[in-house]
Amino acid sequence: MSDQHTDPKPNLTPWAIWIPIIIAVLGVVVFYNYLLAMQQQAASEEKDRPAILGRLERDLELTERTGKKVHLDDLRGKIILASWVYTRCPRGCAGVIAKLKKLQEEYRGNPDIHFVSFTLDPEDTPEMMKLFASGIDVKDTDPWWFVQGDKEEVRRYMTQYLKFRPVQDLPEKDRLSPADKYIHDLRVALVDHKGHLRGTLYDLMNADPQFAEHFDAQLRKDLDFILKEKQKEVKEAL
Repeated sequence: MSDQHTDPKPNLTPWAIWIPIIIAVLGVVVFYNYLLAMQQQAASEEKDRPAILGRLERDLELTERTGKKVHLDDLRGKIILASWVYTRCPRGCAGVIAKLKKLQEEYRGNPDIHFVSFTLDPEDTPEMMKLFASGIDVKDTDPWWFVQGDKEEVRRYMTQYLKFRPVQDLPEKDRLSPADKYIHDLRVALVDHKGHLRGTLYDLMNADPQFAEHFDAQLRKDLDFILKEKQKEVKEAL
């Protein structure tokens, strides 16, 4: 009877056992760190996300400085920077508009941003608003409306939906000049592309320079966040 040759069983070295285990453990660690980084990023984004203060629940018809009738609903899908001014204001309107003009220059060419300056003075005509806008070199073709409307309707809309403080009529004895007729809110409102009022109302003309600088920086930060938020939503919809 012939002898049968059998191959001896291969000897497993310790490395042959441990290398797969080490690779598996490293994979778990990498995956865990990835999840942790994603959670931290999400937490950071949530922390920086501008709060929702309300929503523009209805449309408003207005007359633009060109004489054209416009509707706020025409700006759905745009990010709106809203201000409350009047053309002969001697107190702070010029300062607010100057800061918004600087912001407009910084974001010029961005099709997602639109400025709207509402007049609170029923005596402001489209011609007066046109002159006011041209004085700061805002062209008719720029994405910036200077608008008027029914006095009570505009004031109600501004306080109810954009959360501006109500206008106060100034007694004649307290006026700096005949045109100094109102005390009004000089803050700026930020509305996102879905019609939500976001962040806070930005007090760019705060009497304390440090607070004014803070609101100036916060407005840009919140605006950038909402721009990225919109871009992300567009990409996800494709």
